[in-house]
Amino acid sequence: MMRQLGRWIVGGMVAIVGLVALFLASRAEEPAMYYSGLAFFVGSVLFNFLQIKQVYDEQSRH
Repeated sequence: MMRQLGRWIVGGMVAIVGLVALFLASRAEEPAMYYSGLAFFVGSVLFNFLQIKQVYDEQSRH
């Protein structure tokens, strides 16, 4: 149970960081900042999908 709660907390924090990065990318004046923000956002989305995959993999083992 605590492991699942930890995943929710980490997933939420990563999602918030991804949204902040997307906001910063929208306000960027330099291309490096723009692409860095987009990369962090895509990374956060992929991380959360990885967490979802891990939960499904754990459930299929049981």
